[in-house]
Amino acid sequence: HYISECRHNGTKVVVLAPDFSQVSKFADQWIPLHAGQDGAYWMAVTHVILKEYYVDRKTEAFDSYIKQYTDCPYLVELEPSSRGYRAGRLLRANKLKAYGDEENGEWKFLVWDSKSGQPKMLGGSVGHRWGQTGGKWNLKLEDARTGDLVDPAVSLLDVKDEVCLVEFEQYESDNVVLRGVPVKKVKTADGKEVPVTTVFDLLMGRYGVSRGLSGEYPAGYDDPDFSYTPAWQEKWTGVDRKTVAAFAREWAHTAEITGGKCCIIIGAGINHWYHNNLMYRAGMVALMLTGCVGKNGGGLNHYVGQEKLAPQA
Repeated sequence: HYISECRHNGTKVVVLAPDFSQVSKFADQWIPLHAGQDGAYWMAVTHVILKEYYVDRKTEAFDSYIKQYTDCPYLVELEPSSRGYRAGRLLRANKLKAYGDEENGEWKFLVWDSKSGQPKMLGGSVGHRWGQTGGKWNLKLEDARTGDLVDPAVSLLDVKDEVCLVEFEQYESDNVVLRGVPVKKVKTADGKEVPVTTVFDLLMGRYGVSRGLSGEYPAGYDDPDFSYTPAWQEKWTGVDRKTVAAFAREWAHTAEITGGKCCIIIGAGINHWYHNNLMYRAGMVALMLTGCVGKNGGGLNHYVGQEKLAPQA
């Protein structure tokens, strides 16, 4: 009865499933994608969201959400490779002189502070969870050591020192592409300069969303040769590229005007497929980038017993 009530209240129900089930019959829209290909569908949806709601225009509600509630602003070290660079580990707080003696510094991470133009350490990392000093395991936008307010840069595009070419696998075509990523040079306690970028900047490169940087980016939504474009997903899902783009726009627009009231409900069907956890995660990225996690009426919802084991640790 909940789903019929929510439809009476104006909710649109879209079913992604290969079979025309009782739920498909009841929905506003049925998208019959090929079995086990939900991941490809959601990655193409996210490609559209990143392009139209982060590049074509800045969506303030989404930007402020991912700045505070996701790992998008965290700094990642880039490691030299034979062709350019590869993404390494998150930059550790104890690598910097300012945080060299920090308790559990190997498990505390840094963001680029737009206010000071320096790397800063937010609370909320696993190192703060297990520290001797309580009260630091939180999502406040402040330096966990000094208490100073921090404005994390989600992207380094506007403050970059240079653009580095980073390797990204295209697993389905068994090749590696090079894509430009904005980089800052950070001086470590031992005097070395380490190139870093943000999780978000790597995400833009991974999804093949061009921001005018150098490298091998798809020409547009209709380019089938690069991972995660709407045209690319067609050969995996059987869903038309225009359907994916229209869904992505409806999803993001709804999230923007309702404050994150988009949700995904997943049953046991996906869990029977290899890499089912990555299909979950592909949908979660679309939820996070549109500010839908932790919101009433939003988030990823499931009804599968084995998932109850996840939070026990």
